[in-house]
Amino acid sequence: MVTLRNSFQQATSCVVAAFLFLGLAGGVSAQKKHASATGASPVLIKTNKENVTLDEFEKAYKRMNDKDPYASSLDSLKDFLVIYGDYRLKLMDAKAQGLDKDEKIIKEMDGYRKLLAGPFVLDKLLTEPAIEKMYERRRYEVNAAHFLAQVHNWNNPKDTLQAYTRAMTALQRLRGGEPLAMIVMSDRQRKWAESPAKARREEMQQAGKNAPADSNAWQGSDDRNSINLGGSLGWFTGGMTIRPFEDAVYSLQPGEYVQYPVRTKFGYHVVYLIDKRLRLGGIKVHHILVSMPRNVKDEDTLKYYQKADSLLHAIKAGAKFETVAVESSDDKGSSGNGGDLGAIDHEQKRTEPAFDDAAYMLKDGEMSGIIRTSKGYHIIRRDGIIPAKSFAEEKDFLKKLYKQYYFNEDRDKLLAATSKQLNLHVDSSSINIFMSRVDSSRTSVDSNWAAKITPGELHLPIYTMGGASWYISSLVDSLNSQKGYPLARNQINDFVTRQIDEDVMNYLSKDVETKYPEFDQIMADYKNGIMLFELENRKVWGAIKPDSLAELKFYNEHKTRFMWPERIDVSEIYVLSDTLAKSLYKRIRDNGENFDSLAAKYTERPGYKEKAGHWGLLIKDENELSRKSFSLAVDDVCQPFSNQAGYSIVKMNRRVPLTQKSFQEARQEVASQYQDEMSNELRLKWVEELRTKYKRDINNAALEAAVKAHSAANAQTN
Repeated sequence: MVTLRNSFQQATSCVVAAFLFLGLAGGVSAQKKHASATGASPVLIKTNKENVTLDEFEKAYKRMNDKDPYASSLDSLKDFLVIYGDYRLKLMDAKAQGLDKDEKIIKEMDGYRKLLAGPFVLDKLLTEPAIEKMYERRRYEVNAAHFLAQVHNWNNPKDTLQAYTRAMTALQRLRGGEPLAMIVMSDRQRKWAESPAKARREEMQQAGKNAPADSNAWQGSDDRNSINLGGSLGWFTGGMTIRPFEDAVYSLQPGEYVQYPVRTKFGYHVVYLIDKRLRLGGIKVHHILVSMPRNVKDEDTLKYYQKADSLLHAIKAGAKFETVAVESSDDKGSSGNGGDLGAIDHEQKRTEPAFDDAAYMLKDGEMSGIIRTSKGYHIIRRDGIIPAKSFAEEKDFLKKLYKQYYFNEDRDKLLAATSKQLNLHVDSSSINIFMSRVDSSRTSVDSNWAAKITPGELHLPIYTMGGASWYISSLVDSLNSQKGYPLARNQINDFVTRQIDEDVMNYLSKDVETKYPEFDQIMADYKNGIMLFELENRKVWGAIKPDSLAELKFYNEHKTRFMWPERIDVSEIYVLSDTLAKSLYKRIRDNGENFDSLAAKYTERPGYKEKAGHWGLLIKDENELSRKSFSLAVDDVCQPFSNQAGYSIVKMNRRVPLTQKSFQEARQEVASQYQDEMSNELRLKWVEELRTKYKRDINNAALEAAVKAHSAANAQTN
């Protein structure tokens, strides 16, 4: 699937590059109809072959720019109208020349159709419904707790059963009315929580008696990070946890828990929903931190609390929050900004539960009391909220999230279900016969790799699906088209599986144009792009021939375009030792030793010793040498500087001012610019010919009226 997706993207890029007009990302969207006095949409582009209405223009603008046309200025719309008009003229000309029936283009379109249909169908069947569901869930955030019985080895039935039994025991205790916060703790943790002194005494007595550990003791949850929080995972939203767990959480109402343990790759969970609320995009907060050492004992925290309390009283007495933060907050990352943390949320920028709970409970503009976290004591001020993003704003993010975590699983399930629906039957005996006739240590690059397969065996079906069979002969042909494919059994099995998947995808996408009219529009856009690329090749690029005399004439007419910028001529001593570099620089500066002689003896840059370190002419930002030495005076030597894992000393030999390039020096630039100008001239001439041939007329007045009416309607609505 990765290969298909990459090919899809590359194909799209090629077509867009081929003709700048095509906007394939948008698709056709419903547009508001604009009626004239006669009830028809006004004509914006009129020709002797076809007309383009305002409705068509709006749809084209939407497809290319992926935004509403009336979000742009009138001048931009007028410019686009001209571009679109010329595009339609070129398209008419392409069809007049029969390019829409050209066999080469039809064959190319067949390839694009095979490439694009599968990914498109998967987007429609899987991606779009999934991200809509994700967004609906993400309108809410949940605070859930859980008990985890971890499974260390799913292939070990004993390990799996023990974990499931523990999860069921936890669930039964929850049904019996015991709080989950107690269930997640082991017997030992509960004893220490209830009476540390008693627990310590009992453990010392047990150790003294050398008594074995109680094998029946309750072990508690295996998620050690959530035990101290009563099993709580804090607030989160859709797309932030594994799917089975998320599905379970969002099926519950606050105060409810699952009826059976939830299985994930980690083990079995007992899930309890603490709370659920509409999600904010985040909240803006300031804070002041009085930090404490990590290992501080409770009895030693008083002085830190008192400092925080004094700062809180100062603010309540009239001191500005930001000033106190700058002067007294220990959070160096935010104190310089008056304690501004920016926005915190439950996804990208999470804070500790105590800080988070306090901040979210505040009203905008309200300040907290003293809040303790693992960092120390905080004073928090909530400044405002950030609204949750709309579906349009989150769509790309959700798609990326879905493709990264869920798409492959859903795709595999869809393919498996469809193949079952099509009565897939794989004949393993045929694969065994195939494997017995080939050398599994070889690849399909060998010309006679399939020589031992008999004619009768070639007609044996490897699999049958949907009333059609795929034979050993089909496998041989496919492998011959992929030279070098390994003939080992695992690779052959993978090959057959991919072929089954491909056939299933062909089945799913066979009526894609009928089911999804927007795909038909995409393919039409592709075909138009290919036709126009071919036509432009004939009319423009194919008409430009290499011409040395014309290029020389162009060079002489535009000499000022082809200039050397100011350049410097430098030499370098490059060594790997900092000490040696400083020593050589001192010998040049204090003793007047010859730079070139030292370079010829000491420089360690490959190929430069024999040139005495001479680089020749460099432009200003060509490399680190030119950047460091461009400001030097002639004959000056710069101090050693670090460069490419070594040290460089550079001497300025001479400066060369702005200089005319010779024709030979500028040959490539001249040829490129000459071709660009010739192509522009030919393109403009071609377009003018088409405008005359098809009697094109642009109706700017109708466009201006539409923009004016749209603005008036918006003003009335607001």
